[in-house]
Amino acid sequence: MPETRLELSIDPRQLSSLKAALEGQRAVPGDDKPTLITSLYYDSPDRKLHHDGLSLCVEQHDARRVQILRRVDPAAYNSQWRDIITSDGPDPSAPQTGARLRGLIDNELRPLCSTRIRRTCLTLGVKPAVEITATLDEGEVSTVVGGSTEPLCDLDLAMTEGDPAVLFDVALQLVDAAPVRIKTHGNAERGYRLLGGAIEAVTAEPLTLGPSMTVETVLRTTCRECLWHLLHNEGAALAGNAEAIHQMRVAVRRLRAVLAAVRSMLPAEQYQWLKDELKWFASSLGPARDWDVFAMSLLAPVRTVPQTGSDLENLAEAAKQRQQAAYEAARTAIGSPRYTEAMLKTVRWFETYGWRDQRVSEHSALLFSSIAAIAPSLIERRWRQAMKRCKHFAGLSQDERHRVRISLKNLRYMIEFLGSLFDAGSVKALMKRLKGLQEDLGHLNDVRTAQGLIRELVRSAEHDINEVGHAAGVVIGWHLRELTNVETKLNEDVRRVRKTKPFWRPMILATAAPTA
Repeated sequence: MPETRLELSIDPRQLSSLKAALEGQRAVPGDDKPTLITSLYYDSPDRKLHHDGLSLCVEQHDARRVQILRRVDPAAYNSQWRDIITSDGPDPSAPQTGARLRGLIDNELRPLCSTRIRRTCLTLGVKPAVEITATLDEGEVSTVVGGSTEPLCDLDLAMTEGDPAVLFDVALQLVDAAPVRIKTHGNAERGYRLLGGAIEAVTAEPLTLGPSMTVETVLRTTCRECLWHLLHNEGAALAGNAEAIHQMRVAVRRLRAVLAAVRSMLPAEQYQWLKDELKWFASSLGPARDWDVFAMSLLAPVRTVPQTGSDLENLAEAAKQRQQAAYEAARTAIGSPRYTEAMLKTVRWFETYGWRDQRVSEHSALLFSSIAAIAPSLIERRWRQAMKRCKHFAGLSQDERHRVRISLKNLRYMIEFLGSLFDAGSVKALMKRLKGLQEDLGHLNDVRTAQGLIRELVRSAEHDINEVGHAAGVVIGWHLRELTNVETKLNEDVRRVRKTKPFWRPMILATAAPTA
């Protein structure tokens, strides 16, 4: 069987707790001599490798040099290629790594950062006939220019035989002893940050599915992509990047949409646990996103108008305080053991095909059908729900329009996941109509949310109710007038979406047609 690996990181200040936990699980007690390893990371002056999601290093321990090329891959987390080389710097003729670099790099490769690591390898004996290799790296990363340094502490768990679930169980036990986390960025990324590179938000990667893929393969693939999207926004979100908070929420919503689409095929208790954990985390991020939208999209335009008065500035200050508190709550959730455990258990679930732990039934058997046979009905279900909620749109309340927005969002996610199975032009045409309608409905929902946020401020004893209430009326009134102007466009956009010809229905008819 292929090797199963899990890369974790830990706060170096908690290293002693981690070592004690590892020592308690060793297969053979004894002292392992650590190995000193130095690595030099390279890139072109225009950072081509970094922009392409690659890192290149030359690693040396004793007299041995190894050239390593790594790619962060949403479908497989980390892929890497290795060559033993004799040169001090990168070898473009190396068979595995050099071959993949040719055609990517036109400029000269230059050293970016270096690492100096003490590597200790231990064998963990967690079950009879099951051994896990734990590789602990402790040291620092330094930039070549400027000499900035940062401590690092990483743990790599690997096994080649046995049930992969055991490896994740070990990681979950370590969470109780030390705050380990799933590693999301490599040492090259650390070097870029030390050189002043911004921690940027990451958007979702498009998926390309094959019609012969089974439903469970697609489930596993989409879960991996959603978790990759979520985890790779952690650093930017912790640094206060508003877009990263938004992208983490998008990743959670997309994952929930996938799971809801195949809910009947999954064990009920597994689905409910995943739903509850994802809902908890989304709700932990929600206030930060809401106050961001209030400050940037609703309050900022009104503040640009001359002579809006000091009341508006007081409202802005009150909102800023709530925004900061919401960000602190979001950071606390991201750094919590509950979040780490939820991520590890979710990765364990799809890496070990946890949904197979159920009785075979008419519904569970669909997991082994081809996605081409199931995809049209999955989209049709979301389409019908959205069209039903869109009826008599002009007369719908704010809450009812909010439900329309949610149903259209779920439809859009489903088409994004499965769109590669259909005609690209037809998919693009519908997605364009959905996007425009969603943006307008999104602004409508932002104003609806803002009304709730303002009520929260008015109830607060920290601020003068009259001042906040007057400023709130100015802000809400401004945007309600704007919404009145776009009402005609909203109704027209709904009509255009409803008149769209569903491109997936011919496949439903073909599937349902009797065979000759």
